[in-house]
Amino acid sequence: MYSWKAIRNVCLALLLIPIGHFAWLVARDTLQTLQDSPAAWQGEMQAYTRADQRATLPDQPVLVVGGRRVKLWQGLPELLAPQPVLMRGLGSAIVEDIAHYYDRLIGFYRPATVVLLPGNSEFHLRDQKDAPALVAAIGALEAEDARLRENGRLVVFVPVKSPFYPQDFATIDEAKQSLQAWASERPRVTLLDPNPLLQDLDGTPSGRYFRPGGLHLNDQGYARLGLLLQDALAPGQAQ
Repeated sequence: MYSWKAIRNVCLALLLIPIGHFAWLVARDTLQTLQDSPAAWQGEMQAYTRADQRATLPDQPVLVVGGRRVKLWQGLPELLAPQPVLMRGLGSAIVEDIAHYYDRLIGFYRPATVVLLPGNSEFHLRDQKDAPALVAAIGALEAEDARLRENGRLVVFVPVKSPFYPQDFATIDEAKQSLQAWASERPRVTLLDPNPLLQDLDGTPSGRYFRPGGLHLNDQGYARLGLLLQDALAPGQAQ
């Protein structure tokens, strides 16, 4: 017969297992984010490779790439059906990370359309970009994409302004202006600005479209991004 103390200790240990696992996951993700090498996402790339080996991949999909913001985006394949959609987010990856893994993350899938959704990591923790640096990174990725997918389409989202990082607003506005001029000279590029769809009447991001804390979009916020993308990809829309 086990004592009450022994039973209590076992129950406490069982309760602490998921807490410890969660703490380990948080610590692992934090360490990955703080690394300045694309090798931080090697494990996630290998996971995609293993999954692709077991799956039947679609022809000419809409391929969405980016970091955490892509990984959290649910429901887009259903919204864009019957167009096939692949979501390929890498941790808190920045544009340079996407470019580093271009062959496996983009070229391998032979997509009809690539959608780039930059995240907050461009400006915090993983990188400290200003607007010109972000535009330069996106331009370098586009140049590589154009070389290998000359007739493919590239859709670029302007970075989302989030209530958690109000200090980024001016940088995002500056990047938007430069990206508009850049995209206007590239017929294969479509630039989408989701921020007007996510803001209050005063022009600041509305909390109703973000998860508690104001960092990540919630389902309503992603629904607005999805409808914006759906309209851009509709038949007859200019590239």
